Amino acid sequence: MKIQLFTTHAQFKETGLLEAFGDFMRAHPHGNFFQSAPFFEFIEDVPGYQPFLLVAISDKGSIAGSLLGVFQTNGTGVKSWLSRRLIVWGGPVVASVSTAQTQSVTRGLLDEMKKHANSRSIYIEFRNFFDTAALRKTFEQSGFVFKPHLNYLVKCDDEAAAKKRMSSSRTRQIKSSVKMGAEIVEARSEEDVVAFYKILHQLYKEKVKKPLPSHELFLKFWQKGIGKTFVVLHEEKVVGGIMCPVFENKVIYEWYVCGMDGLAQGLHPSVLATWAPIEYGCRNGFEHFDFMGAGKPDEDYGVREFKARFGGDEMAYGRYEIVVNKPLFQIGKIGLKIYQTVR
Repeated sequence: MKIQLFTTHAQFKETGLLEAFGDFMRAHPHGNFFQSAPFFEFIEDVPGYQPFLLVAISDKGSIAGSLLGVFQTNGTGVKSWLSRRLIVWGGPVVASVSTAQTQSVTRGLLDEMKKHANSRSIYIEFRNFFDTAALRKTFEQSGFVFKPHLNYLVKCDDEAAAKKRMSSSRTRQIKSSVKMGAEIVEARSEEDVVAFYKILHQLYKEKVKKPLPSHELFLKFWQKGIGKTFVVLHEEKVVGGIMCPVFENKVIYEWYVCGMDGLAQGLHPSVLATWAPIEYGCRNGFEHFDFMGAGKPDEDYGVREFKARFGGDEMAYGRYEIVVNKPLFQIGKIGLKIYQTVR
């Protein structure tokens, strides 16, 4: 087995592996948007993101596994230097020939990833999209620590059934919002996307108090057409929205969502924005809607309660983390606390 490293989509495309890789990802039960070639191509053009792709090739020339990671930074100068991290969503994706083979390929991918990340990141985090219990020992042998983390997956089998699984308060909020004239539409223009981003920016500034990517991520996502950007309109004004990557008409994800709740009694933009991809998934044959995280189980998290009421199945796939540079990691944590206090 050999493992190849690609730091640009163009470099990967030149190898002739693109079609085989697409087939591999589509056929694999754990294939997902954030490990796919379209995501690789999209994210490398966004400021603050630097992706790479590792592909394991078997002795017979077939794809044995892959791992797509993204280095992320915030701001410029010292702020950028202290925020360097490597995030892997839903990876690695490894062929299930045998348990021993799967573990071997995973170990090889992790080793190569750590070499590449050594001087480029302060810490590495895997955000799991599937059960990795069979790989946990392999991760731990590579120095990673498992951290419990929850998520919700909402079935998109049938629109009526999806509404029935939701809490009664959610269905009432959807009905009352529609009765007040609110509607869900796909973003029609860059202006819609910018309006959505402004609401999101305000949310992150006042409540989330964490760095938010620049508006370029949202505009490029809409321009590339690799997912759906829904906005909630009320009296012709954008009052909420959600950015949703999609994978092969199987999964639709919540990446960023917001709403101007409290504008009027009976109007619930955040609820409508969250319902938008579930409704779309039900109407277009998707398997499920992925909330992409619901916090740590041992910590109070109001957002988890909000998400739980949409009738999803609770998952505890967790995350894996490793600190590459402990002194800088501690400085970065202090910097984030200061950022949150100032904001």
